[in-house]
Amino acid sequence: MSDPYTNFYMIMLPVAGLFALLTLIYVVRAAMNRQGGEIGGWELRGAARRVGAIARTTLSEGIRAKAGAGFALIILIAIPIFWFTANGDGTIKGQVQMFLSYSLGFTTFLLSLLTIFFSCRSLSNEIASRQIYGIVSKPVPRWQIIAGKWIGVMALNVILLSIATVAVYVGTLGTIGRFKRHLAHELETYGALKPDQAEATVAALDQVKGIGKEGLDSPVVTAFMNVLGKSRDAVGEILLRLPEATRMNLRKLDEMRRQVVVARAAVGVELPDVREEVDKRYAKLKEAGELPQGWSDSKIRKQIETALYGQFSTVPPGPQFMRQWRIAGPKPVKGRDVIMSVRFKLNAPGYIPPYDEGGDTFDENTLFCAWGIGNPSKSNFVQARDAYPVNSFYELEVPSFCLEDDGTLILSFVNLDPRKRDLSFDFQNHGLEVLYHVGSFETGLAQASLAALVPIACLASFGVFASTFLSFPVGTLIVLTLYILASSMGFIADALAVTKDYTGPYSLGLEFEIRRASYDLLGWALATGDLDPVNKLIDGRAIGWGPLWNDCWKFVLLKGMAVFVLAVLVIRRRELAAVIV
Repeated sequence: MSDPYTNFYMIMLPVAGLFALLTLIYVVRAAMNRQGGEIGGWELRGAARRVGAIARTTLSEGIRAKAGAGFALIILIAIPIFWFTANGDGTIKGQVQMFLSYSLGFTTFLLSLLTIFFSCRSLSNEIASRQIYGIVSKPVPRWQIIAGKWIGVMALNVILLSIATVAVYVGTLGTIGRFKRHLAHELETYGALKPDQAEATVAALDQVKGIGKEGLDSPVVTAFMNVLGKSRDAVGEILLRLPEATRMNLRKLDEMRRQVVVARAAVGVELPDVREEVDKRYAKLKEAGELPQGWSDSKIRKQIETALYGQFSTVPPGPQFMRQWRIAGPKPVKGRDVIMSVRFKLNAPGYIPPYDEGGDTFDENTLFCAWGIGNPSKSNFVQARDAYPVNSFYELEVPSFCLEDDGTLILSFVNLDPRKRDLSFDFQNHGLEVLYHVGSFETGLAQASLAALVPIACLASFGVFASTFLSFPVGTLIVLTLYILASSMGFIADALAVTKDYTGPYSLGLEFEIRRASYDLLGWALATGDLDPVNKLIDGRAIGWGPLWNDCWKFVLLKGMAVFVLAVLVIRRRELAAVIV
């Protein structure tokens, strides 16, 4: 018996798609049904001067507008508020990460709203109030009007985002400086240091280098030794007199130096080529007559491929199931100690109870595992054994001498947990990767700010296009709805049941393919950027100039240019004003 909900989806989705297509045709036809002349056509001579004049006028309008001033004021007020209130997990690292997340994320959100309002208003109000007559009656091609409006909108965004970026940078340094002043005070109060000694000790934090280590082996202790001229044990005694919260924040500050206020690149595990093995298993099933009935060849091969990748990424308990992966990292540079981290996430289903038997004690939801970093047959091989948390990311720092001469890093892994739980790594979602430093925090912040402009530029194109044939309220409502839909694709995926949690290995079919095609088409149409600048910034990840350029090319140049051409075609066909000779 068929499911009534399935029948409903099967009927309504095509109907909705047809209705959307007819609506689009009607709107575009209605916008282009009036023939009108234009002076200049696609002329390029003098374009820079005319486009610049329109952009300056648009920018001046945005600065004078109450909406623009209001959004700018909200941003300038919100960032200091975040600086005072961002607490995170209570540590200095959590405070900095929350401040970066809230300030840059909130700024991007407000600028997106401002872009929608301002761009949708740019032409529609001028057309409604007939102010556009003063422009189109002059020898100014219509495409230059559209380009000038878009550039003016983006100029306002660049100015506001630049101010916000500087405020974020100053706020980040202010948060770190606030802790340093607190540390100097406590070194005087509890550590019995003189004011000049405490100041010099705190200043030494800027000179700390190398990977993090626990206890007295920490590079922070080494830096303090060099400044104070004391032994390692003497520095340890000074630190032990500090409050526990201060000592924890000191460790977190060093951790933040390596993992947050820095720009890091990531290299993941390359999945093996299993096509040959898939062909062998498929042929074996076909020969044995065990192919699933009603399944297509592509579906059967996909399931075999998924099973093979599962074997590659799943680690059963026991030393006999050791897994080894090779990751192509950066080539080592002589005389340069590159901080590297193995970032991983142990996936284990269900609750893992605590363990306390035979002298071994492990906390709940942890698994005791062993990592081998480097070539086991060489002297650059190091080991790390510990109970690592499951279902959450963890970073294990490794020395750069573990790299091979060509930059390859060999990782060996054994599941030694006595509770006998299988675990797995999700390689396709960054479940195991190597992070290494490629730049400074300033570079990462600059790249994150530029990446935040990519979706804003797309929204500006949509808004200017809407303003060519829609009124300000209607255009704003439509573009704002599209923005909300683009920001809610995860919810839409759950609503259409196209995620892995809903589909499973056996739920493929026509009804599912229709839902997935609808989701993919909607996602492609509404996508405004592939980068995630806020989350990458708080994780200390460099976006990279290459990915940033690819994002600009795909969304600003290609998609934005397509929308720009549509806007020009619409505005060229509208009879806004004519020259009477």
